[in-house]
Amino acid sequence: MPDPESQPAIQHVSPVYLAGTAPSVHALRPLQEAGFRQEIDRAGNVRLTSPRGGHHVDYLPNGLTHALWCIYEAPDRYTPPSWLAEFTTGTPPEVVEALTTALAKDVHRARSQRRRPQADRVLRPLAEAGWHRRENEWEIEFIAPDQLAEVRYDTTPGHPLDPDYQPWLIHGGRTHDNGYMDWYGAFTTHAPTRLVTATVERLANTNPVDRAADAVLHPKATVTTTATRSTAPRAAAARSRTSAGCSSPGTPESPSPASAQTTGHPTPSRPRLRR
Repeated sequence: MPDPESQPAIQHVSPVYLAGTAPSVHALRPLQEAGFRQEIDRAGNVRLTSPRGGHHVDYLPNGLTHALWCIYEAPDRYTPPSWLAEFTTGTPPEVVEALTTALAKDVHRARSQRRRPQADRVLRPLAEAGWHRRENEWEIEFIAPDQLAEVRYDTTPGHPLDPDYQPWLIHGGRTHDNGYMDWYGAFTTHAPTRLVTATVERLANTNPVDRAADAVLHPKATVTTTATRSTAPRAAAARSRTSAGCSSPGTPESPSPASAQTTGHPTPSRPRLRR
C-alpha cells in the first residue's frame, strides 16, 4: 500500500538560469520580512512598498506588459522612477530573490547611483565562474560556459545622462525547446551597483535549485532527483503568506493563496530595447 504522505520527487536543477519558473514565495519573502507593505489588486498582481515608501516591487503574473517583475525607486507609483529593474516571464524566482534580498538588507542604501559603475567589479563573479568575456568598443559581454546565458553592459559614453536607458541586459535560456521559455532582465542607468552585483553573483553560482517533478525545465539543464515526503501543511501556510506583482495598480483586496502563487505566464518578450 503506498505511503499516503509520499509525493512526487523533487528535482534539483542547475544552473539556475535554466531552471524555469516556480512560485514567487522565495523572491517575495525577504521583502515581507523587511516590513514592506503588501497589496494585491483584483487581477492578482502583488505590489510591495518599502517602510519609507521610496522603493517598490511589483510582481505581475496578470499584468498588461511583458514584465513579470518591476523593482524601482520612486516617491510613489505614479512618478517616473530614478532607477528600474525588470524581469520577464520565465525568469527563475531565485534570480529575483538575489536582488530582493540585497534590497531588503539595506533599503536605505539602495539609492539612485549617478556615477558610472565599475563594470569589471560587477562582472567579476562571472569571470571567476568561467564565463567567457567578449568586448568591443561599445559593449562588454559575458557568456555562460554552456552558451545558454549572457550578461551585457553597454560602455558607450553618454548614456549615463539618460535615466531610462538600460545598459545592463541579462538573457537566460536562449531556446524554446521542450516548451521552455527564455527570459530577460534589464537595469536602467542609475540602478545601484550592489543590486546588479547581487543578481550577477546568483547567475554565477552553480548551486542547484528545487523544482517540482512536473516543472518545465530547459532541456540542457542538469537535473538530479530525490524522493520527499509531503509538506502540504507547510506549503499551504507558505502560500497563505505569499503575494505577487509594471502596470498601473488596481484596487487592493485581501491576499489570497491562489493569486499570490499565480504562475500563468503569457508569451515572454525582451524588455525595452536599447535606444
